[in-house]
Amino acid sequence: MEELSKNNQKKEEKKSIIDIFNLFYVRVYLVILFVLNLLSWLFVYFFFTKVSQSLIILHYNVDFGVDLIGDVKNIFIIPALGLFIIIFNLIISSLFLENKHFKFVTHLLLASATLVNLFLLLALGPIYLINFR
Repeated sequence: MEELSKNNQKKEEKKSIIDIFNLFYVRVYLVILFVLNLLSWLFVYFFFTKVSQSLIILHYNVDFGVDLIGDVKNIFIIPALGLFIIIFNLIISSLFLENKHFKFVTHLLLASATLVNLFLLLALGPIYLINFR
């Protein structure tokens, strides 16, 4: 009996995640989010193939100069973090599906994920300029 209730609960969770994708504004957000994240992945791949050394400057501070040097593979953390935030916010919004404030919470979570992914994409620009200009 307990196993049957667990199966029903899993089906309901899957249904709630699928129901989110049926909403038009969620699909618009997801297209924007995945375009931003795809651009981040492409930029990082371009950067990774162009680097000839194993260490790169990952952060530059105006006051102190270079304050983070690391392996070139560490640059893949930036788009991976953006993808994690997209998935995490979608999971959180699926928990609010039955709430009366679902639309507001979903807009808030997906707009914040869009803003974070935009800033992560913009953060790749100075890394490129510091290492290649």
